[in-house]
Amino acid sequence: MELKDNPLLQQENYFKGYDESVEKLKNNPQLIEFDKLCYEIFEKTDAGKRFLELVTDRYLLAPAGAPSSKDFEVQAVWAEGVRYSFLLMLNAIKSHKQRIEAKGSNA
Repeated sequence: MELKDNPLLQQENYFKGYDESVEKLKNNPQLIEFDKLCYEIFEKTDAGKRFLELVTDRYLLAPAGAPSSKDFEVQAVWAEGVRYSFLLMLNAIKSHKQRIEAKGSNA
């Protein structure tokens, strides 16, 4: 008697959809282009590195505003928007570095 896989007893792969989405995005030309540009501008040039140092000090680590200010809510929303945009660029740089390292390990 030959044993066959019973579909009712198979464990469901909960990550299947997630893995498929990651594979689609991994080589998305629009994402790759942005990541590469951020890497080339901010990681490979001295001016870009200095710019990110200043941005980190002035916008990423700075407080959002004075809580006693009348328009603190507006200041906080503005600051978070600025932070988010720079964090996206930092993540793009990191992502492109990972692609470079992955290609290097496959060589």
